[in-house]
Amino acid sequence: MKPKTNGALTIAALAALVTVVFVSCRPAAVEAAYPIEKAKVGLFRRVWSRIEGSVKGAKASAEAARLRQEIASLAILRSDIESLEAENERLRRALNYSEKAGSAWIPAEVLSKDGGAAGVGRKLRIGKGSFAGVCEGAVVVVPEGLVGLVTAVTPHTCEATLLFDGRVKVACEIETASGERPRGIIAGGSDDVLRLKYLTNVEKAVPRARVVTSGLGGVFPKGLEIGTLLDVRTDERGLVREGEVLPSVDYLSLEDVFIRREE
Repeated sequence: MKPKTNGALTIAALAALVTVVFVSCRPAAVEAAYPIEKAKVGLFRRVWSRIEGSVKGAKASAEAARLRQEIASLAILRSDIESLEAENERLRRALNYSEKAGSAWIPAEVLSKDGGAAGVGRKLRIGKGSFAGVCEGAVVVVPEGLVGLVTAVTPHTCEATLLFDGRVKVACEIETASGERPRGIIAGGSDDVLRLKYLTNVEKAVPRARVVTSGLGGVFPKGLEIGTLLDVRTDERGLVREGEVLPSVDYLSLEDVFIRREE
C-alpha cells in the first residue's frame, strides 16, 4: 500500500504547488496582459470612432442635401405663389374694369407683340376676332388707358396698331386746373413718348397735366386716358405747337386688353 500512498501524496503536493504558483503569479500575468488589452481596446475604439464618424458624416451630408432641396422647393413655391397673386390681381382689375365698362367691351388675351425685348413694337396680336364681334377700326383699351386701334381681323384673332404708329391719330385734350381744355392730335411717337401736335391754347398746356381723348372725330370715345404731358414747344413766332406725352399704358407688359364692340 505504500507505493499508492506515496503517489497520492505526490499528486496532492504537485496540485498544491501549482495552486500556490498560480495564485502567486496571477497578478504578474494580468499585468503582462494589460498592454495587449489596452492596445486592443484603443484600436477598436479608434476604428469604431472612424466608422461611426463616417456614418454620421454621411447622414449629415444626406440631411444637408435634403434640407437644401426643401429650401429650393420652398423658394420655387414662394415664387409660384407670388406669380399667382400677381396674376389674380391682374385678372381682378380686368374683371372690375369689365364690369364697370359694361357689355360694350370684349375682353381678350394678347397673343404676341412685335418689338419684344428690343423695344416697344407697333402692333399686338390679340386672341379675339370676328366670331367674337371684333371689327376693323375698333378701339383697344386697358384699365390704365388707350392702347390702339384694331387694323386687321380674322375669325379668331385680330391685330391692333399701337399709338406709337403714326398712322393712328387720336384727337385729344389736356385737362387743366382752370377748366380750359387745350386740344391737339396724338400722332405717333418713339419707344418712350407719344408726339402731340397741333396744340391750341398752348399757354394753358401745363406739363404734368393729364391727356385724354376728346371724342372729336367719333373714332375714340371721350375721356379715355392717354398719358401725362411732359413738355410743350413753340418757335419764336408761336407756330410750332407740339408736345410730348408719357403714355399711361406699359405696352411691353400687356397681357389682356378690351376691344370696343361696335353696335
